[in-house]
Formats: sequence, C-alpha cells, structure tokens
Amino acid sequence: MKLNKKITLSALLVLAVFLFFGGLNIFRSNRLIKDKNIGVLIVYKQASLASYPGVLPAYESVLKEEGVYYKKLEATLLVTLPPEEMARTNNVVIFPDCIIQEMPKETALWVLKYMEAGGSIMVVYDAGVKDWRGNYIDRSVFAQVCGVNYATYGKLRGKAYAAGNLRFVNRQAAEYLEIPDGKYNKEGLVTGYLYGPLNYPVARTENIDLKREELIAESVLPDGSTEPGLVLRTFSKGNIFYANIPLGYLKAYGDDLLLRECLRTFLFKKVQLPHLVNAPYGKGGLVINWHTDASPDWEGVLNAEKNGMLRKDIKYSIHITAGDFRDEPGDGIGFDAEGKGRKIYELLKNFGAIGCHGGWAHNWFAANISNKTFGKNEIAFYLKKNKDSLEKSLDYKITEYSAPEGVHPQPVMTEALEAQGFTSYYYDGDMGAPPNRTFFDGKMISDKVIAFPIMCHDKYASLFEMSEAGITPGEVGDWLNNLLVYIEKNRTVRLFYSHFRDLYSYEEVFGNFLDNIEKLQKEDRIMVQPMSYFADFTLRYLKTDFSYERENGKLLVRLKNPEGLAGITVAVPTANTEIPDYRGFSMKEKGEYYYFTVTGNNHEETLTINNISFTAH
Repeated sequence: MKLNKKITLSALLVLAVFLFFGGLNIFRSNRLIKDKNIGVLIVYKQASLASYPGVLPAYESVLKEEGVYYKKLEATLLVTLPPEEMARTNNVVIFPDCIIQEMPKETALWVLKYMEAGGSIMVVYDAGVKDWRGNYIDRSVFAQVCGVNYATYGKLRGKAYAAGNLRFVNRQAAEYLEIPDGKYNKEGLVTGYLYGPLNYPVARTENIDLKREELIAESVLPDGSTEPGLVLRTFSKGNIFYANIPLGYLKAYGDDLLLRECLRTFLFKKVQLPHLVNAPYGKGGLVINWHTDASPDWEGVLNAEKNGMLRKDIKYSIHITAGDFRDEPGDGIGFDAEGKGRKIYELLKNFGAIGCHGGWAHNWFAANISNKTFGKNEIAFYLKKNKDSLEKSLDYKITEYSAPEGVHPQPVMTEALEAQGFTSYYYDGDMGAPPNRTFFDGKMISDKVIAFPIMCHDKYASLFEMSEAGITPGEVGDWLNNLLVYIEKNRTVRLFYSHFRDLYSYEEVFGNFLDNIEKLQKEDRIMVQPMSYFADFTLRYLKTDFSYERENGKLLVRLKNPEGLAGITVAVPTANTEIPDYRGFSMKEKGEYYYFTVTGNNHEETLTINNISFTAH
C-alpha cells in the first residue's frame, strides 16, 4: 500500500512537471505566433548552452548592435510551430554553430515547409549533425537545402574536420560580404594583422547539388583541396545562407568580423529586414587615431602641422603617453606632457580629442605588463597617473585609450578602463570589425566600454609597418580612399591608426586622403570624429528599444530611448513601400532602403508605413 502511494505520488509529480513545462512551451509557442514583429528567430538546444556559453550571447550581441529584432527558441519547440505561419511572421530562422548540433529528425521536414512558404534560414557550421540523443548522423539535417552534406564524421572520423584559409571566389564576393579592402589579400584570402592569412575550422563535405556560382568563399586546406566556405543560395521560395565556419564561436573568442558581416549581408541585402543603422545619423564614420609615444614624436607632430596634416575640420583621436621616460625611469626620452613636451601637447589639443596611450611610459608600461611584473593594481595606478597628467590642462575628462605595443590583456585592462570612466579603446582583436562590445574567453568583457578594432592592410596596420614592408604610396593611397568608399557605402564606422612620424613616406597620398575627407564631409556623406564621439553614440544607441510590427497592412516602427533618439536611423526596404508622413524624421533614399533619421531628441517616436511587404531577393 505504501509502495503504491509512492508510485502514485511520483507519477503525479512527473505529470505535474510535464504539464508545467508543456504549458510553458505552449505559452511560448503561442507568443511567438502572435508576435508580428519582422525579424529573426535563433534556435538552440538548452543542454548545449553550458558547453558553449558564449555562442548564443555572441549572436544576440551582434543582432542587438545591428538593430535587428530577434527572438530565441529551444529546438524542441520549433517543430511544434506552424511553418507557414512562422514564415509570415519571422523572415529568418538562424541555426547557430555549436549550440544546435543535436536536432529532432522532424526539423528537416519543418524547414522544407517553412521555405516553401517563403521563409529563409541561416545554417552555421555544425548545426544538425547529430540526432537528439547526441549520436552523429550520416546526413546533416540541412543537407538538402544547403546543397552539401557536412555531417561526415561517421565516414571520416577524425578527418571530418580540418582547418583552412578562407578565400573569396572574387573581389566582388568580398565586397558583397562587406569585407574591408585590406582584410583580404591579393589572392582573396582573409588576413589578420601580423599573421597574414588566417586559419579557420572547416567541416569536410559531400556535394549534393551545390553550384559554383552559389559560393561566396571557399576554404583552402593545407593539401590544396577546397571545401565550401560561405554559401548563398535559393531553395523553393526562400533563401539560405550556409557558413562552414563557426561564426558564433569565433565572435565569442575575439573575432567579430565574419559573424557580423555574414548576418548583415544575409539579413539586409538578401532578405532585406528593417533595422537600425548603428552609425550616427545613418552616415559612415571614421576614427583617425594617432599614437604619440615619446619625445621622438615631437618632430613628426611639427612636420604634420607644417605640411597641412593637422586640420581643424578633421577631428582626430590623439593618444599620448604623458611621462618623462619611455624605456626605463630616468632615460629622459618620454613625451613629457607637463615639461618639455608641453608645447607639442598644447598644439595637439586643438585637433580632436585627447586620450591615454598606455600608462605613463610607453615601452616600460608595455614590457611590465607583458612580463607580468604589473598586475591589475599597477596597471590601474599608472593608467590613472597618465590620465591625471593629461587632464590637468583639459576642460573635459579623458575617455579614450590605446594600448602601447598593442599590449591589452583581457579582461583586466578593460576592467581597469571601465573603473576609471573610459568608454572606448583601440584594439587589435576583432580585426577589421566596427566598434563593438567585444568578447573574450566566451564572455562579453564590458557593456560600458566600446572596443574599436583597427583596420589593416593585409598584415600591416600603421603607415610605418607599410613602409617597412615596401608598400608603395600608390597602394597606400588606394587603400585609404577605398576605406572612405567602404564606410560611406556600408554606413558603418571603422578606425585607422598610425603615428605622426610615420607620415614621411606617404605625405602626398595622405594629404590627398585628407582632401577627400574634407570633400565628403562637406557633402554630408561621411563624418570623421574621435572614438569617444562614436562610443557615446553607441552606448546611447544600445539603450534603444525598437520593434517592426505588421498591423493591418502597415509597418509600425516604434523607437524608445530614455536618453533620447537624436541621430538614430531606421532602414526600411523601398520595395512596395509608400513614403510615410515622417514628421520627426529626416528621410534619405538609397537603393533598396529608405533611411529615416530622428531629427529631435524625443524619447519616443513612431513611424507608420503603408503598403509594405517583405520579399527576399
């Protein structure tokens, strides 16, 4: 009798748990169906999040920074939703890398129905390579729609995964994916500062019906063989983007660019989702970051002034190591901002925002961090000493930072910056990417301090490095001016860095570059501002609540920000769109989007757009 009671109680407990979670799942499913916002659905397996804790936050962070409306869904719930209805309310479903390897077998049929109804999907790396019990399967869940089977572990075992260079099929493909000039070399290989061509994980595949023209990039393995790298194709009435590279994992460990540009390309160019533009007033922006290390920089500064490289209408980020020594205490070759270098400092203050370049002594500070003589206390002490010295003759607080010799140990350095009120820093991680909340070791480092990755020309970043490598003035001039084309075309922000002393080899082409900047600024096509300007905007932008909701044949764009909406821009596809009454906004049309920018600084704005439908191209 007692045993029966125990069994009955246990059964009731199991039933209660089942009903609770079943009811919760039904609630979530109904909420998803009723949500009429146009956006993205990220699918994941709950049990996988602990093994890859940074991947889902990486996708979320980039989508938030790019102004895309998104929702999340546990994989078991996806197949319970009506695919036709979901295709009408969610334009894209993302199946990320690492956190959705295991999928119910019913997912394949659900995806077919979803795409037949016009839905589009993004499949990344190893999504759907295992059954729900965790066993590798012989054919990936998405093999049919991707055109390749990337689940080959059962046949190849340890050879199923490899590493290779990512190579774009041509320059047009790289430009389509919004990869900056210089982030790939003449052979089309993705490169990194100091490293040259980069190696990325890749799955070996079996071709089903993938065509060459559907490739954006391919992975080149050490033996010369190739595998599909990035694929864009149509299937039924939908579109599919397949990335044979772990995009989310890369972002979670300090490489932002590929995840961001794959998302931007697919969501904005192919599917054409409404979104916010994460640049002030919807215009491309550039940071020109000068590092002034020590007294040998004085001559470079004076020469830059003499030859017209310092211009009042181009606002630089000028970072200074303030101390009176450089390599060792007493060597007398520091910048000496309060002493012998004071006149140079007073000159530089007129041409942008001042920031800290390390802590007090350039080479000494970097060396002591590198050899671990300095811990967090010493880092904080000399950072503050540098900051306090420079602020003595400023009427504003310094909020910008750059690492000497690129020595920026994460997360301790950024934590020190945040504690002292910095909002931005130059960074040689996330190479080629826009300002972002960078990740390290699977975690977002800070949501209060924005990283500004540097641009590179192959494996070089400063003009000095380019000169040492024998890169001609013509090549450098083309690269610099292509950077301006890039930021204007893609409405994005990037950072270029060098030293005033590096200008000697490239004065003519750099002067032409500045002339071009002045022309584009006068035409209101780009802006050049210090990194603190863009960081302040980004931090305010990230506080914007936004939605893009269908309602009775209309699109309602709702924006809300407790700090004001000035300069916030929303992009709406031009296809099948009537220009609305956009009071409170300015409007520009450019190709496939209208860009509506909030003109005042109200905390809330609504834009109502008639006769709009979203059809992927």
